[in-house]
Amino acid sequence: MKSGNIEQFLHLSNFNDVKEFNNHIEQWMVDFKAQFTKGELIGLKRLIRYSCKYAGISNAKIQTLVSATHNNEIGISRSTFERMLRKAKQYGILTVHNTFCSSNQRHNVYVFNRYQSIKQVESQSYKNEVPETIDVPNQETSQVKTNNILIDTYKDNVIPNVPIRFQELVRTYYSPKQVLEFWKCVKISTRYLTYMSNLQKTNLGIRVFKQCIVNMKLGYKIRNVFGYYFHILNEFLDAEHMDIVRNA
Repeated sequence: MKSGNIEQFLHLSNFNDVKEFNNHIEQWMVDFKAQFTKGELIGLKRLIRYSCKYAGISNAKIQTLVSATHNNEIGISRSTFERMLRKAKQYGILTVHNTFCSSNQRHNVYVFNRYQSIKQVESQSYKNEVPETIDVPNQETSQVKTNNILIDTYKDNVIPNVPIRFQELVRTYYSPKQVLEFWKCVKISTRYLTYMSNLQKTNLGIRVFKQCIVNMKLGYKIRNVFGYYFHILNEFLDAEHMDIVRNA
């Protein structure tokens, strides 16, 4: 498909107006919302917003969509957005059209489909996967491309010996190798706290990571993110210890 302005793709829309589009999205979410991680849902909702001007279609660049998630909420990475696209296509929610200018690939056209029940989706075969080159890369996303390569080295995208909830959150920002480093910080800081369960350690790691992200968004200068994360972990543990002492 030849690249161009969004107006030339209006014939791809499957909806009469935005209201009808929103109704179908609500039905899709009833069936499939639970299949997406929190980060993937942020990306999907952002794409939906960008598809409201022309009911159910958008040709926004991935980098634009990813950047937009960092405005008023915890943002996501490009790799998370691409995982969302693959799931949305697998479930039949979305169709992705590549566009080209001469022989060069341009950004895609995203077309939301009309709602189908789970049985209808399962009876159909969505064999055409979202292409490996989902959108035109740029220099800013070179690190993310490296992260994708690292992710592929883990079976089913699951990092062994790291709690799923923890890795799902941290992987929206960092590569699997870095996720391991963050979890190592949690293990080291709690290695002598025999009273803490694995669930408590996971919750602690998640709380501290969210605090680090908030601090970075507030403009804190951080030279080494792992050292900073370890420092915040110990501050949380010190505060918890003081509470225990005061209430003893």
